[in-house]
Amino acid sequence: MDSTNRECSLATLSWLARLIACETVSGTASNLKLLALVDNALRNLGFALRYTYSDDRERANLFASFGGEVGGILLSGHTDVVPVSGQDWSRPPFELSRERDKVYGRGVCDMKGFLACVLAVLEGTDLQSVGRPIHVAFTFDEEIGCIGVRSLLEDLSTFGIKPDACIVGEPTGMRVVRAHKGRHALRCTVQGRAEHSSLSGLGVNAAEVACELVAEISAQASALAMSTTDEDFYVPFSTMAVCRVHSGTATNVIPEKAEFDFDLRFLPSAKPEDILTPLYLKANELEQRMRSKVDSSRITLARRTAVPALLPRKNEDQLVERLFRAGAELGAHVAFTTEGGLYQSAGIPTVICGPGDIAQAHTADEFIAIEQLAVCESVIQRLLQ
Repeated sequence: MDSTNRECSLATLSWLARLIACETVSGTASNLKLLALVDNALRNLGFALRYTYSDDRERANLFASFGGEVGGILLSGHTDVVPVSGQDWSRPPFELSRERDKVYGRGVCDMKGFLACVLAVLEGTDLQSVGRPIHVAFTFDEEIGCIGVRSLLEDLSTFGIKPDACIVGEPTGMRVVRAHKGRHALRCTVQGRAEHSSLSGLGVNAAEVACELVAEISAQASALAMSTTDEDFYVPFSTMAVCRVHSGTATNVIPEKAEFDFDLRFLPSAKPEDILTPLYLKANELEQRMRSKVDSSRITLARRTAVPALLPRKNEDQLVERLFRAGAELGAHVAFTTEGGLYQSAGIPTVICGPGDIAQAHTADEFIAIEQLAVCESVIQRLLQ
């Protein structure tokens, strides 16, 4: 992949500036302004468009096809970005800025850079000469559990729309990624009974019970590190970690409630339910003990996110070869999750390949190298030839 001192097109930078100016923060902000820009451009190119909406209709997926609804390639990316609050930015996060060989702004890397390249290339391509269908997808709320793409896939299935293959343009340095871990995010809520701290032992201390469950998660995580491994991953085993804990209101009150979130990242070969079963059993054991003292006590384990892993399959070999011929290279497996696992589960052969470095995603002063945008443009152009 020759990327030395390459400059991307002005069209890509123009699109990226417009996309970055839309503050599409996951779950809270609308992406409809951004989609209106995309809608106008794609309609002018002759694409047929369809929408699926969030429950409050403030966010939407846009799916567009040129040349038919069955077959062809799908280029997919999410429109939402993570918040900038609490980060120390040295420049306006929702205004594209350039410094030497990099451009900065929230989402330039994850993943509006890819979307800008797709739009710029489509506008500069004789689409009639491609000879097969082209599909593009702009999804919402990927960052908080790949929410939007699920309704998009239901819509495609209902109406018999099925691309031959999909490229999800998450940042991989324009290397082809064929596998990533799956993710389940869960929240545990422990309900006990508050008491004055001088009466400790008479009620149910929700914080102490939660700590026992946290210890069980830690023990299970250690067991995972010693069990099945896949050396193609940087972290070669499934992982489980507690990420947020909250309990208590005062130093002299036994906590009535405790809550913590934990995260399971599992290998494609692993079965997440098998990993979680010991934790469910431990929670049931602790709940029975709690209720023997206070009958209203309870433990709730709620799954907040479930994203399947992506794994290499033979039906993706042809897509991978096409990407190689277009100038992409083979990349390693990755630990982060994407919408790719959901596309693959829906029967669409899928790989991950997009510009930028995942290390820059979600950071203050997020940036992407200009040469990465140039390589992305080149690969898409050659892919469509």
